Amino acid sequence: MNFGFIREALPQVLAAVPVTLEMAVLATVAGWILGILIAVVRRNHIPVVSQICAVFVSFIRGVPMVILLYVSYYALPMMIYSATGIDTTSIPAIWYAIVALSLDQAAYSSEVFRAALDSVNRGQLEAAWSVGMTTWQAMCRIIFPQAMAVALPNLSGLFIGIIRGTALAYYVGVYEITATANLLATPGLNFIEAYVMTTLIYELISFICNRLFGSAENRLNRFRPKTAV
Repeated sequence: MNFGFIREALPQVLAAVPVTLEMAVLATVAGWILGILIAVVRRNHIPVVSQICAVFVSFIRGVPMVILLYVSYYALPMMIYSATGIDTTSIPAIWYAIVALSLDQAAYSSEVFRAALDSVNRGQLEAAWSVGMTTWQAMCRIIFPQAMAVALPNLSGLFIGIIRGTALAYYVGVYEITATANLLATPGLNFIEAYVMTTLIYELISFICNRLFGSAENRLNRFRPKTAV
């Protein structure tokens, strides 16, 4: 084990942590928003749109992440140029990676949100209407808090998964934690040391995120519907 390499490379690898977190957080926010919309559409069986959403979820869940990254990075700019004539080649690769990660997160989180919404008794929505609440007010004040209490444990797993998934962004030229470690290890073939570093960094990030999600779960437990399993 070359501890000298670890001592010299560690600051540079740590400097790439914000890139990994930026991709994970932005993709998660975009993916969860899209996932909620898909879940609501499918739960309400909106004609045509519901079927399109179902196909989207099935398709994205069946495609490997690395393929989504390649399609986003190589095919998406060509499709945009063909449709609009706009050249997007100057857009940094990280944004294409975020698009791919967001789509993946949307597909998986939509199923989590749909199951969570189904766990809330629909009679509560009708009760809210009876006291003069609009559907939007009822969803925000009654339905969504209970659904999030049910969904959060699974959503935390999806977030940890997307942090691991950011390592694949190396294939489209994004220098996050794994890519930076590989780049530094190549001249001296110090790959074992590089992978030990990245393992410890990812484990530390996952530990911190698990603690944060655990704290959020404890706060939301008071909203958990009594009928939820």
